[in-house]
Amino acid sequence: MRHIGLFGGSFNPIHKGHILAAESVRTQLKLDNIYFLPAAHSPFKPQPELSNAHRVEMLKRAIASYPALKIDRRELDRPGPSFTINTLEDIVRTCPHDRLYLLIGMDAWEGFERWHQWQAIIERCHLVVVSRPEYATPVLSEFWQEKQLTDLQLLRNSPAGKLFFVTVPASKAASNEIRERIKQGRSTTNELPEKVREYIEEQKLYV
Repeated sequence: MRHIGLFGGSFNPIHKGHILAAESVRTQLKLDNIYFLPAAHSPFKPQPELSNAHRVEMLKRAIASYPALKIDRRELDRPGPSFTINTLEDIVRTCPHDRLYLLIGMDAWEGFERWHQWQAIIERCHLVVVSRPEYATPVLSEFWQEKQLTDLQLLRNSPAGKLFFVTVPASKAASNEIRERIKQGRSTTNELPEKVREYIEEQKLYV
């Protein structure tokens, strides 16, 4: 049995904060791998103006020195909106023995009950909410209180359906702000992995 983290997003572009969060969660939860799931079309965001090929290439360069971090293209290769439930059903079908942990940020967690078939999502994986030191753990409804665990071993021993909060180091990097910095000709050295920054400059992206 593998313990696998799933990290979805536009990654437009991937930045140091994404890598920092993924590695921190992987280490704390003792996961075997974390798979980045770049979305073709998020139901909650405009379609990325950048091609899938560019976003995948930046991901490849960003995680090249992190062997436990991988890329899963299934949302890019599937037509229509990138609904998480469809992705999970496909993964469960192809890898039925893996234990799955869906990573979402605190901002996404606050709107999670608006996700397509959100109750079906938590039947197929654990929900790992990635927080930062400045965020307090939110007040939970009775439904979520019953699902929350604070003991890692209990989480790993449960097949699915649990809620777990993980605090990761603070990062100010944000993709929308990075795109704006590039348009303005400002430095992104602190926000982007070097190989990603070089690729953006080579391809003249976001200008």
